[in-house]
Amino acid sequence: MVWEALQPVVNWIDASAFARWLGQSEARIAALFVLHLVGLTLWLGGTLVVGLRLLGSGVRSGPVANLSRELAPWRTAGLTLALVSGSLIFTGGAVSYFEGAWFRRKMALLLMALVFNFTWFRTVANAREGQFGEWTNRVTAGVALLLWLGVGAAGRAIAFF
Repeated sequence: MVWEALQPVVNWIDASAFARWLGQSEARIAALFVLHLVGLTLWLGGTLVVGLRLLGSGVRSGPVANLSRELAPWRTAGLTLALVSGSLIFTGGAVSYFEGAWFRRKMALLLMALVFNFTWFRTVANAREGQFGEWTNRVTAGVALLLWLGVGAAGRAIAFF
C-alpha cells in the first residue's frame, strides 16, 4: 500500500537534524500551530464564503465568479501558509504522526479536498452566472464544505487519538 511505500521517507525525515531541532522546541511547534491556524482561517474562511454563496446564502451582491476571484489571493495565501506550516509540524514528529490513523485519514481527506477544490469547485465557482444549475451549485458547495470539515475534524482528532 501507499503508506508502507512512504515509510522510508518518513523515517529519513524523522531522523534528520532539522526534524530533531524542530521537534525539541515546544515554542517552535506552538508558533507553527499558530501559523497553521492563520492559514486555515484564510483558506477555509474564503472557501466558506464562496460555498455559502453557491448555496444561495451569505454575500449575494454580484456574481459568484467575482467573489471567488476577489477571495482567490487570500485563499491561496492561506492554503500556502497552512501547507507549509503543516509540513513543518509534521517534520517535527514525522514517525509519530505518520503512524496515527487520524493523520492518515486527514491526509486522505486533504488529498480529496484539494483535488475537488482545484477541479470541480473552482470550475463551478468561477463559471459565468447561470452556467450551472442551482442544484449543481449547492451539491458542489456541500461536497467542498463536507470535505474541508472532514479535514479539520480529522486534524483535530490527531491530538486526541
